[in-house]
Amino acid sequence: MFINFWYVAGRGDELTDQPVKRRMLGQDFVLFRDANGHAHCLSNTCTHRGGSLAGGRIKGDCIECPYHGWQFDGTGRCVRIPSLGADGRVP
Repeated sequence: MFINFWYVAGRGDELTDQPVKRRMLGQDFVLFRDANGHAHCLSNTCTHRGGSLAGGRIKGDCIECPYHGWQFDGTGRCVRIPSLGADGRVP
């Protein structure tokens, strides 16, 4: 895979209210649309325990891991860890 190149991962009409799993060039990705309709492509692996994000669900602008509920925004940044509580800060 070449860095800083564009690759077609899917059609826009494939992105509905469910995450889409794609394998391209030996890498696993998850595709999803946020609440504003913007398409995102992230690594399909949750950084916590390696779960498949494509098996999770879309919550607002984030994708949620099906195992422990960690939520990642469209840039791949973890924005919520439920076990930290309502006021917990993501490290």
